[in-house]
Amino acid sequence: DKAIDTYNRALVIYEEKLGLDHIDTAVTHMSIAIVLMYQEKYDEAMEKYNNVLPIYETEYGRDSVNMARLLGNMAGTLYNQGNYEDAMEKYQSCLAIQEKLLGMDHQSTVNTRNAIATLQELMHDTLVLELLKRSLESSDTSRGTS
Repeated sequence: DKAIDTYNRALVIYEEKLGLDHIDTAVTHMSIAIVLMYQEKYDEAMEKYNNVLPIYETEYGRDSVNMARLLGNMAGTLYNQGNYEDAMEKYQSCLAIQEKLLGMDHQSTVNTRNAIATLQELMHDTLVLELLKRSLESSDTSRGTS
């Protein structure tokens, strides 16, 4: 909480002196979001990331290493939140930028591909479990047990 308080004080100063759309304001939002994610305050973290998104688009463009980093952070937060489909979308956007700008063998690109593979496996396992659960429920219903 001490880190958040410090960042929030800095944020107020940046917003007053530099404006809501300044890059330093965005970086401070990003820092707060990272702390919030580690505190498992995922909704608050996503709110901060969403504040950063339009500023990064304006400052760096949609295809930049900074945008990829933001999308990766958002994906990780969504993953931790259990929002796998949205996490996958962000990871895929992040990966496309990384492959284009950093190359296929860059460590950040490899890390994102690994995160996608892990998420795909988790999503598949979740689907399989749901299907098995439905099958068991149908079996119980057809036998007259519940």
